[in-house]
Amino acid sequence: MATEVTEAAAPERTRWEAVQVLVDRNLHDLAARRYGLSHEVVSWFKSLALFRELEDEYLIARKPTPTSKRCHRSLLAMLIAEGERLLHELDRSGGLPRNSRISQADVEATVEELQDTQRGLYGAMSDARRRQVLEELTGAEARSTR
Repeated sequence: MATEVTEAAAPERTRWEAVQVLVDRNLHDLAARRYGLSHEVVSWFKSLALFRELEDEYLIARKPTPTSKRCHRSLLAMLIAEGERLLHELDRSGGLPRNSRISQADVEATVEELQDTQRGLYGAMSDARRRQVLEELTGAEARSTR
């Protein structure tokens, strides 16, 4: 029975891992400044499109497995980090060329959308945890902000 579950999860895990390899490669290329910022932005959007396809298939169209949840959460964090890094590079370099079909605002909006996905699926800090952190930081009892 365990073999059946493992074999059934193999294609799912393989597809998530394939997107992760692409995201990793894009991060490496961006750090190495291999192809130029415009190409890196396009590559990020392509990675994001593949990620969203898997998200639809494994998290929305069916009940998500623990494998899909873990892979999704990890890739989501990586895509947010890469998007933030691209925004930093865009700020530093003066942005994308004027004739680009993608704008810095597109990247900003997409990073925000990814952050919304992260908050929506994996939640924000609970009121109890927020109070605990604020109390630790301020030494005073914190009230709920909600």
